Amino acid sequence: MNIWSILKIVFLSTLGLVLLTYLTVEPPKKIDSKDVLLSNLPKTVELIGYEDKEFNTKSIIKPDTIIFVGNHESIAIAKDLENMLKLPIGRFVIISNISDAPWFIKRWQAHTKNVKLKGEDSTPWIYDRDGSMRNFLKVPTSDALKYFIYHVKDKKIERIYIGKVKAGTIDGKISQDEVKNNLKDVVKTIKDLSTK
Repeated sequence: MNIWSILKIVFLSTLGLVLLTYLTVEPPKKIDSKDVLLSNLPKTVELIGYEDKEFNTKSIIKPDTIIFVGNHESIAIAKDLENMLKLPIGRFVIISNISDAPWFIKRWQAHTKNVKLKGEDSTPWIYDRDGSMRNFLKVPTSDALKYFIYHVKDKKIERIYIGKVKAGTIDGKISQDEVKNNLKDVVKTIKDLSTK
């Protein structure tokens, strides 16, 4: 096999992967500025650890819940935030914002990573494969480094914080001290809610 044959195979493989990615990525939906009302929740969601089942969203997202929406890198600190908050079970919900990823990344790589991050924990962890929760919450971006914190009130859900992690967070390239330092303002913001 000569060098030209190898280059041809590499070129065609790369072209095929780019084409597959382009054809399977869904365009983002336009986000409007209306209030996010609890009554408009998507009917069902998929949870990590309970694949091929759908759950009633209203049984998971209830008043006085804190919602963490994380992307590819930032999702790695969701459990750290939960541990720092020490909220009762069911009061902290994690959502993986992966709807812009190509279907094969959603199905295998991202899903496997989320299963590993969740472990045996009983925290509700929504795998937002179709983007229904992202669109409902009006998450403005799927930037891999950003995360968004929401507070569920009686009838309305409000975004209360936007944060960002460093590249390499998902691979453990930041220390626990850096994670805690990143999350201290979020923790304060959430704890201040209970004094209002």
